[in-house]
Amino acid sequence: MSWKKELNAAQLEAVLVREGPVLVLAGAGTGKTKTIVSRLAQLVSSGVPASSILLLTFTRKAAREMILRASFVGDKRCAEVQGGTFHSFCSGVLRRFAPVLGISSGFTILDDSDTLDVFQFLRNEKDFGKTKSRFPSNETLISIYGEIRNTGKSLRSVLEKDYPLFLQKTKDISQIFTDYKSYKAERSLLDYDDLLYFTRDLLADHSEVRNALSEKYRFIMVDEFQDTNKVQAHIVCLLASEHSNLMVVGDDAQCIYTFRGASVRGILDFPKIFPNTKTIFLEKNYRSTASILNLANVVLRNFSEKYDKQLFTDNENGPIPNVLQFEDELEEAEGIAKILLQKKEEGIPFKKMSVLFRAGWNSNQLELVLAKRNIPFVKFGGRKFIETAHIKDLLSFLKLLVNPLDSVSWVRILKLIPGIGNSKANDILDKIRKSSGSFEVLSGENGTAIDAYLSPLYRLYLKHKEMNSKVKKIASDFIDYYRILLEKNYDDSKRRSEDLDSVLGFSLKYTSLGDFLSDLTMEHTSLSLDRIKPDNTETDLLHLSTVHSAKGLEFDLVFILNATEGVFPSSKNLDVEEERRLFYVAITRARKELYFTKPSLAQSRSGPYYTNLSRFLSEIQSPEKVYELKLMPGRSASKKFPSTEVSPSKTSKESLSRIQDYFGK
Repeated sequence: MSWKKELNAAQLEAVLVREGPVLVLAGAGTGKTKTIVSRLAQLVSSGVPASSILLLTFTRKAAREMILRASFVGDKRCAEVQGGTFHSFCSGVLRRFAPVLGISSGFTILDDSDTLDVFQFLRNEKDFGKTKSRFPSNETLISIYGEIRNTGKSLRSVLEKDYPLFLQKTKDISQIFTDYKSYKAERSLLDYDDLLYFTRDLLADHSEVRNALSEKYRFIMVDEFQDTNKVQAHIVCLLASEHSNLMVVGDDAQCIYTFRGASVRGILDFPKIFPNTKTIFLEKNYRSTASILNLANVVLRNFSEKYDKQLFTDNENGPIPNVLQFEDELEEAEGIAKILLQKKEEGIPFKKMSVLFRAGWNSNQLELVLAKRNIPFVKFGGRKFIETAHIKDLLSFLKLLVNPLDSVSWVRILKLIPGIGNSKANDILDKIRKSSGSFEVLSGENGTAIDAYLSPLYRLYLKHKEMNSKVKKIASDFIDYYRILLEKNYDDSKRRSEDLDSVLGFSLKYTSLGDFLSDLTMEHTSLSLDRIKPDNTETDLLHLSTVHSAKGLEFDLVFILNATEGVFPSSKNLDVEEERRLFYVAITRARKELYFTKPSLAQSRSGPYYTNLSRFLSEIQSPEKVYELKLMPGRSASKKFPSTEVSPSKTSKESLSRIQDYFGK
């Protein structure tokens, strides 16, 4: 078979192993997909019925492409391999066996839109949301419910961390979740998570079903095993409990979706569940230069719990990764834009370059600079900064200083104020028109409930009417006023508040509020995701992305933005090891050139502060061997900043016992 000649020794070993539990630890860029495709082809060509092979992936597209490729390079019968996502597989199982659990096999699956409708019905039925204090939106309720179910966290802990303003609604939220479960049960409705949990229960509690499915699927393969949650891992282990012919492929160092319930324990503990596991390491990297892999390997070594891997490559060596230290966040953004334009001139298309960041808001300053420099980009992992509702709100407040007759901005900000609806907003707007844009109109609501909001706003407009203050001071005062309304209008006000601080940083270089607003609201060259196809290769767009959204992608040149303590690693994540995995994933997206950027000064709500280099770089011994630190000139060029082999299980009974002991069922 000619395709075998294209495999390296480790890949071939994984392809040729036939029976028993197998763990394939596939480092970044080591040909994981080729290995899975080749094993499918090998199994079928060696006489295994394709219909007895089950391939589970996290997207239908991935499963289809792997099976199609196996059919092309190997045997056409590979097209009969049973492949799909966990949810689609579980749906099929439940269609056949749901009555065993007392569920109708004619159940309906709730999609995201259906789930929203159910929550809306339930809140209307109980009059939730009609109280004086805010009640979470349906989208927020679904997000909270999913996090509780997939991570095992308590309702209170989720509210405390992400939605503290709803802590007083804990009892009502708990009640609506109880009502949601009852509503589904009474009507034979299953949501996506139900598909997993009911399948797990079916396999764990009903041996006749487990045996039937285990007999049907004699060979099971799972892609991206590190991204499975505990329920998904339990399902595949139960399916394989009778024969142990289970191959899982993944990389513990790339488990980065714990916020969706993924658990690195699944891949770390796999040999404990199946003691006779054969472990195969894929370490030859086909993506990156040796210089980039040297840094990636050092980061790998610093994991507290891991499989020891050492990535290597036959690729030509390239430049050592650079850590670029800028004066502040604005200089950081300007510096990145300058380098991007230089690389474009050197012949590297924008679409082969990427700027990666820990969280969506980290790119706020950069997006504004890119737009100003006419660098086209597309953003993955969060809406574009300037398109977000809260930034539009803030800009509306500021626009009225420049043009008090801007009726669009007046309507937007007035409707943010509790007690002001369409009718009242139009009344006030009519008075403003008749007074030629006088802010005095805001002081005419004495003794009313809305006066508590309008009077401070009136005083604020009087204070800055002449626009004599620095732009940053004007923006800061209006942001302080707006934060109160932010909490009353948005469930995720805590996250949105961080974006407002980014505005302050961008305002530093402006002396004119008009110029500041013009640059923020000008026609952007960036394209929205809904205006381009995901696989568009014709449009030359710079790729901006959170690290989570960039997993599985690769680029010739990669910037890792704001590699500082508190940002990357994020101060909000107590799991430093997950942050380290994210950092490793970011590094290994780069093929030829890798840059980290660090502003020496950053802006917070309380003012500027000095930053420290990310521990993932500063903890490295002999850092000069794996990266080069460069101080970049800025507005104050003279100013110096501190740097800172194996037989299968004896019996299926023993195998099942271990699985039950591990998963508790």
